[in-house]
Amino acid sequence: MAIPIRSQEAEAAQRFFEASRNVERAFRALRAEVHDDLPVQIAYGAAQLRLDHALDELARAEALFDSVIEVRAHQTRGRKEH
Repeated sequence: MAIPIRSQEAEAAQRFFEASRNVERAFRALRAEVHDDLPVQIAYGAAQLRLDHALDELARAEALFDSVIEVRAHQTRGRKEH
C-alpha cells in the first residue's frame, strides 16, 4: 500500500483552497432566499456570521500558505549560498 507524502506547501494550498470554497459558499448563503420558518433578521445574521467565520479562516489559511512558501524560499536561498 502506497503512503502518499504531502508537502507542507500542498497541505497549505489545500487548506487555502478549502477556505476559499467556504467563503464562496458563505456568500451564496448570504444571498440565498431566507427560509419561511425563520425570521429574516435571524437568517441574515446567521449567514453573515458564517461569512465572517469563512473570511477569518481564509485569512488564517493565506497566512499559513505565505509562511510556508517564505520558509521554503529561505531554505532554497540558503542552499544556493553555500
